[in-house]
Amino acid sequence: MTANTFDLNRRACLGGLIGAAIASAVRAQDAMPTLILVSQTANLRQLADQQGYDGRTPTAFDFVVPDKVVIMGAPGGKPGIDTGLWPEGVKIRLIIRGHVYGGGGNGGDGGDIPGPTEGGRGGDAIALHTPITLVILPSATVKGGGGGGAGGPGGGNGGSGGGGGFPNGNRGAAGTGVASEGSSFSDYGRPGTPGGGGAAGARGNAGGAGGNAGLPGGNGGRPGGPAGKAVNTNGNHLRINNQGQVFGDVS
Repeated sequence: MTANTFDLNRRACLGGLIGAAIASAVRAQDAMPTLILVSQTANLRQLADQQGYDGRTPTAFDFVVPDKVVIMGAPGGKPGIDTGLWPEGVKIRLIIRGHVYGGGGNGGDGGDIPGPTEGGRGGDAIALHTPITLVILPSATVKGGGGGGAGGPGGGNGGSGGGGGFPNGNRGAAGTGVASEGSSFSDYGRPGTPGGGGAAGARGNAGGAGGNAGLPGGNGGRPGGPAGKAVNTNGNHLRINNQGQVFGDVS
């Protein structure tokens, strides 16, 4: 074999490898996304892993929240949907047809004993830890969790508990009074519901009401809890097509 023939063969081989690599990349870009339905609180990466994703292959996923499905983060400010961590180059699209809510912030406890506490933070409806495309269709709602209401100040007779934030924040406990006669005129707050934040305990020194969707909790003896976001990007790139209703910040 002459040197010229060897060089030509080597170039042909390299050209074939490069062409195969380009073709593989094009196929990955053009591949049909893997469809995964989301019907409850979820980490999207974990759902993909359960479907056999190996964490290495460049691919694309479409996650769909079906029409009329309601996803609520756990009480205490947990997210409704968390994207999880993904390798670079994976294409993630989240399509909302139903409803996604962040968990409600918990109501604060009243004073005197053990002392009034702050309302808890509401949860984010969607928490990003990777870049995604988000499509919110006309039938959909995305709502940040309401902040919990703060517990009421003591003042001797005991402070009432704060209300839980939308949609499911836990109620705050009533405080115990330290008046000389030992009386306590406080009561518990009310839990948050999908209809709105819970009412504060109103006896004695009232607590703060729980926040509605995307709103902070009311103040009492301490500050109310801040609202959760509709979408918390955590600094990740977000491409959004919103045709539905969004309550809370997107940032």
